[in-house]
Formats: sequence, C-alpha cells, structure tokens
Amino acid sequence: MYPLIIVLLLMVPIAVLAQAQAPETKNPEILRLEQIMTRVAQESQATYQQFLMTQELRRNEMLESPENIPIDLTGKSIPIPNYEDLQRRRQEKKERMEKYTADLDRLYTRYKELESEREAIFEKIKSLEGKIPAEQ
Repeated sequence: MYPLIIVLLLMVPIAVLAQAQAPETKNPEILRLEQIMTRVAQESQATYQQFLMTQELRRNEMLESPENIPIDLTGKSIPIPNYEDLQRRRQEKKERMEKYTADLDRLYTRYKELESEREAIFEKIKSLEGKIPAEQ
C-alpha cells in the first residue's frame, strides 16, 4: 500500500516539472496532453483515497458485532435482546458489507482504468517530445 502512495506522490512533481518548461518552446499538443494527464492523475488520486476510506469503513464494520449485547460482570440480570431486532441488525450489517465490497470493486476498477489512461498519455507525451528536435 505504501509503495502505491509513494508513486502517487511522485506523480505530482512530474506534472510540476512539465509545466515549468517555457510554454512557447513546447508543442501545443504536448501542453494539451500534460493538462489531461494532470487531470487524470488528480482523479486517480481522489479515487484511491475513496478506496482507502471505503476499505477502512468495511474493516470497521467487520470488527463490529451486530448483537452489541452488553456484558454485566456485577451479576445483575441483562435484558434479552429482541430476536427480530437482532435479525434486522444482522441483515443491515450484511447489506452494508455487500455495499462496501461492491464500492471497493468499482473504485479499484476505476483506479486501474485511470492509471492505464495516465500511462498511455505519458507514453504519447514521450513520443511527441522525441519528435520535437527532429522538427526544429
């Protein structure tokens, strides 16, 4: 997980360095692609953050018991929870877990799509930058 965060943090300086070059010496197509790549990188980072938040919600949900029956060590009697309430809580927990799992799958797929798109744009920029010296 940490290597992925490092990769994301390394993408920001690449975009900054790309914009630091004098715009008048750059191909307009490269400028356009760099803007698109910056947007894709930002969306990718936001998607990854959503993934991490959803993953944490799911982890917390897994650790939480649906019964939540209090334990009284003093020896006093504890009211028995209603069976229907317990069933309803279990069903709600199951539905939340399914929703979190579906959200995680969707976010992971979207993140992979954005990373593939970013890589393709980066390769296109590299190929265009390789052509610039030959044109001048």
